[in-house]
Amino acid sequence: MTGQASAVAVLAFSLLSHAAFAAAKLDCGPSTNKSDALPRTVAIGTNPAGTGAHAIASALAAVASKATPIAAKVQPYNGPNAWMPLLESGEIEMGIINILDSHMAATGTGNYKSAYPSVRVISGGVFPFTAGLIVRDKSDIKQISDLKGKRVAWDYGGHAINQTWQNAVMEAGGLKPSDVVQVRVSNLNDGVRNLPEGKVDAAFTAVGIGVVEEANAMEPVRFLSMPHTDAANSILGRYGASVVKSGSAAGIKGDTYVIGYPLQLVSSTKVSDKTIATLLKAWWDNLAEIQTIHPLLKRWTKETQAITNFTVPYHSGAVRFYKEVGVWTAKHEARTKEICGQK
Repeated sequence: MTGQASAVAVLAFSLLSHAAFAAAKLDCGPSTNKSDALPRTVAIGTNPAGTGAHAIASALAAVASKATPIAAKVQPYNGPNAWMPLLESGEIEMGIINILDSHMAATGTGNYKSAYPSVRVISGGVFPFTAGLIVRDKSDIKQISDLKGKRVAWDYGGHAINQTWQNAVMEAGGLKPSDVVQVRVSNLNDGVRNLPEGKVDAAFTAVGIGVVEEANAMEPVRFLSMPHTDAANSILGRYGASVVKSGSAAGIKGDTYVIGYPLQLVSSTKVSDKTIATLLKAWWDNLAEIQTIHPLLKRWTKETQAITNFTVPYHSGAVRFYKEVGVWTAKHEARTKEICGQK
């Protein structure tokens, strides 16, 4: 990530206002699991194989299984809307999710009809995680406004947050949902694969993930560049995102501005402090290895683990660990009180 991209991302991320999150009340209690015994296994919910969430979870699971007594496994679903009920019930222990989805799920707002109050952040995660709209490279669609009247992947089923991000990107480019032909897909992967097959003219996806490379191998694709303006950042800032300049990856043709936001690792209050602290220590101590597994994980740094603009509380086991390694500060305490309505 360039210094410019980092500065823009942090600036827009800081636009997450208190008012945007104060209306929906959060459960801020500690872990309800007081056991000192480690589980034999843990499961991490992710999006399907080929996505950034799946790549991140696979790396974390591999290192956890090697460095701790816990066997970690990845369980793919269409998206967080599909696995969040399982996290709440204790059927899975963790999941990869973005910052806006986290708050919606915890409060039962936006794309979530029910609240899942036990969700807690373990790690601030990959920041910024980048995404945008892609088209076939040979297409005459050169900017987002050119999508008017075109067929665009829509809905995304069990990963509904993709539609929220896509709507924001379109709005930043001057389009309303009614300006395009909506082609419903079940998940992000299906939307991307429909592009080289000629079933859609554009789809929303992350930068630098396997499914984009797969589509690009079938027929070259290109990310559309977003307007790099204060107005675009203002629109994205409502969701905890920003316009960032993307680095080299499949579909990136020259200077391309896309959406950037934090992709987090979450757990629940049903998982013990001991389990969370054990896993975090393994990932902290083996960070260099983690960062070699997938390019996205170069943005999984010690500096991004305890972010200060979180939208749901950190797990009490994570707070304990981050205090021990010296990265939990007064700013984190103040942010916790702010989102939890504490004085």
